[in-house]
Amino acid sequence: MDNIAKSGLKYVKDRARRDDPVGEATYRALELVSEGLGVASKALRQLGDATKPPARARKELTGEGTPSKKETAAKPRAKTA
Repeated sequence: MDNIAKSGLKYVKDRARRDDPVGEATYRALELVSEGLGVASKALRQLGDATKPPARARKELTGEGTPSKKETAAKPRAKTA
């Protein structure tokens, strides 16, 4: 499918190079499409930036089921004689 699109676009660009009314119209159509894609790309990039989640303070993550350091701290032992 990619090759079909590329070959079709090559044909359109070749037609736009011709110095006749159809070539002029094809050239103008390519300008409009290119400009529109640039505007759409900019808008999508801005939308992507706007929808990024806010930054959060980093939390120390412990593995699931793994006790944290506080839970595993050594407990004082009772002295024996």
